[in-house]
Amino acid sequence: MVFRKSAWVDLGFWLVYGLFWHLIFAPEPLTGPNLLISGILTFWQAVASYVHIRFLLQPRYAGLLSIPLYAVGTLLVIVISSLLSWTNLYAFFWSVLGDRALDVFLKNGWQYWTGALLGGMTMAVAFTGAIYLFGRRREQEKREAELEKARTEAELAYLRGQLNPHFLFNALNSIHVLIPRSPAEAQQALEGFSDLLRHQLYRSEEKLVPLAEELAHLRKYAELSRLRLEEDFLFALQVPTSPGEVLVPPMLLLPLLENAIKYSPKMGGKVTGIADLQEGRLHFTLTNKVGAPVVTPQKEQRAGGIGLTNIRRRLELLFPQAYNFTTTEQAGHYTVHLEIPLSE
Repeated sequence: MVFRKSAWVDLGFWLVYGLFWHLIFAPEPLTGPNLLISGILTFWQAVASYVHIRFLLQPRYAGLLSIPLYAVGTLLVIVISSLLSWTNLYAFFWSVLGDRALDVFLKNGWQYWTGALLGGMTMAVAFTGAIYLFGRRREQEKREAELEKARTEAELAYLRGQLNPHFLFNALNSIHVLIPRSPAEAQQALEGFSDLLRHQLYRSEEKLVPLAEELAHLRKYAELSRLRLEEDFLFALQVPTSPGEVLVPPMLLLPLLENAIKYSPKMGGKVTGIADLQEGRLHFTLTNKVGAPVVTPQKEQRAGGIGLTNIRRRLELLFPQAYNFTTTEQAGHYTVHLEIPLSE
């Protein structure tokens, strides 16, 4: 089929195509014989077009046909179809219009009809071939886009799956350290952990979640982490007064906080953060005092870590060429800055 959809679509196309040229070239468009002549011409143009598409443009023949062979094949299709339509016209003039009309047809056959048949056949084959190739290319692009989307979603799911055990391990380790020291605080921590776990199980698989919810869980995680650190550990997060219905990918900010807490000193640790909304973008910054040596993405990859390397890969998949993620270490402080476009 020319349009790769249905026979009815192709039939409608040929009716419009034949009628268009009939109205342009037929001397008396509304007479029956002229309509039949245009119908014969359009029929053989359609035959030539489908033979061209079926046997010369199919992908399975691409490796067998060189450009010269394709050109020869197309020329043969045009010439043979023109000869068949000329024969069909001869029979029509002879059987329907009579000897006088046949004499006129034969007299003008090589002067008019041959050029008209070859020209019309060539135009039909070229035009329908272009439509067919354009449609096939569009379908290929659509399939490639669907495959890329499926691959991206699978990779994002894999990356989220990498983050989840890492998050659970840190949270459980916090509670484990707290139990012998303060059972009451451990019970309170378990309640907070249940909220985090619920978020982990039911929200991390969604594409987008409210920014306010993500920021609230950052505070819960910081509080849970503080319980297993020295009591002088401080966490401060400045957030927008009214985030509204702003949405962000789930579990994207939490690994940044995990990393900041992980490499803060055990005594005198401090993590400060700012979440700001500017012109449809989220600017998120975390700064922590450096305790243990901070693991850069390159070092982390060699060590088998997943945090910052994982975040960068997720950002590349979620916001290709539309995000900014930088890290700096200066005067005993390590800062990460994330900038992403927002959804509402």
